[in-house]
Amino acid sequence: MRSKVYLMAILVAAMLVTSGCLGSTSTLEATAEKTATLEKTRTVTETLTVTETRYIENRSVETELRKNLTACIENLRLLNSTLTRTSESLEELSAKYRDCLLEGSKKGENVPPAKLLVDDAYYWSLIEDIRGARESVYVTMFLMKYDPTDSYDHANDLIRALVEAKKRGVSVHVILENGIEDNRATYDYLRSNGVDVVFDSPSVTLHTKMVVIDGRVVYLGSHNWSEAALDWNHEVSVRIESQEIAEALLEYFKEIKKSIG
Repeated sequence: MRSKVYLMAILVAAMLVTSGCLGSTSTLEATAEKTATLEKTRTVTETLTVTETRYIENRSVETELRKNLTACIENLRLLNSTLTRTSESLEELSAKYRDCLLEGSKKGENVPPAKLLVDDAYYWSLIEDIRGARESVYVTMFLMKYDPTDSYDHANDLIRALVEAKKRGVSVHVILENGIEDNRATYDYLRSNGVDVVFDSPSVTLHTKMVVIDGRVVYLGSHNWSEAALDWNHEVSVRIESQEIAEALLEYFKEIKKSIG
C-alpha cells in the first residue's frame, strides 16, 4: 500500500513539472542570474558614488592648496621687492655719506672717522669695543632686554659685556627708559653686579640709543639692545671716533641723569 502511495506522489510531481505549475529549470536559473546582475549593478553604483565623492573632496583640497601657494608666492615677491628697495636705499645713503666725507676732506675740514653700521654689523662692532674698553662706558638706551633663558641672544652678550667691563675696573654707567617693562630684568641684573644703572624720569621718554666708550668712540642710531633689533630688524647706526663729539654726548648724559633727581 505504501509503495502505491509513493508511486502516485512521484507521478503527480511529474505532471506538475510537465504542466509548468512549479516552473521550469531554465526559469529558475534566469531568475537567479537576474538577481546576481542587479546585485553587481548596485555594488558598482555604490563604488562609483564613493569614488566620485572622494574625487570632489580631493579637488577641493587641491584648489585650496593652490590658493595658499599662490598667496605665499605673492608675499615672497613683495618681500623681495621690499628688501631690494631697502638695500638700494642703504647703498644710496652710504654713497651720500662717503661723498660728504670726501667733500669735507677737500675743504680741509676735520671730519671725524665714521662707519655706517647696518643691521647686525652694529653688534659685531660694538661688542668688540666694549670688550676692549679701558676707562669708561656710558649707555643710554630705550630698550635693553636681558633674557638669561635664551642661550643665543646678542642683547644678552652686550649686557654681560658691560658687567665684564665693570669687573675688570672700567667705569660703567647706564640710563634706561622707565616705561619699558623688559628693562626691569636688565636693571636688576646690572645693579646686582655693581653697574651704575638708573631709570629715566617717568615724566619723559628716553628714546636715545647712545654709547660712548673711553671718551672717544661714539655709537648713535636706531639699534636698541634687543634680539629683534640686533638679529631681525632693519636698523642703521653709525660709529664715530671723535673726542669732541664724545665729550658733548657725555655732557648730555650728565644732564639727563641730573634731571632724574
